[in-house]
Amino acid sequence: MSPSLVPWLFSLAFTPVGAVLGVAAYRNVRRNRSLLQRGMRAQGVVTRLEATRMHHGSEATITIRSSGTTAYYPVVAWTTADNRAMETRSNTARPRARTFAVGARVEVRYDPADPSRWMLPAESNGIWWLFVALGALFVVIGLGFFCGALLSQVL
Repeated sequence: MSPSLVPWLFSLAFTPVGAVLGVAAYRNVRRNRSLLQRGMRAQGVVTRLEATRMHHGSEATITIRSSGTTAYYPVVAWTTADNRAMETRSNTARPRARTFAVGARVEVRYDPADPSRWMLPAESNGIWWLFVALGALFVVIGLGFFCGALLSQVL
């Protein structure tokens, strides 16, 4: 492979990956923000914790040192304003010491048109903003390679 192709390939790798990652994460930020601002409130109770074994290559985002540990998804029971009973599992798994205890009362925000769209306001958007920033960084790196490739063609 020609050395002059490397910046183009890096540009083609980093820019779209960063754009997709950033846009997907930002959509989650907007969804959560919308639910916080306009979603219906309900009181829920953590009914159980679903354990998942963290291993390399699992669906959850893990660090290498957490491989082999167990994380827990809280399962929350709550009722919509039109008296539909819901029992939903959070999308965020955490170590037992950092998750809600069974029996804990939690606030739930949900979309009344689609109660399957819900969130726990106690869970922050911080992780999603981190992925937005990571996506933006990848785009900047990709565009840097693109500009470098263009300049090397001109010079």
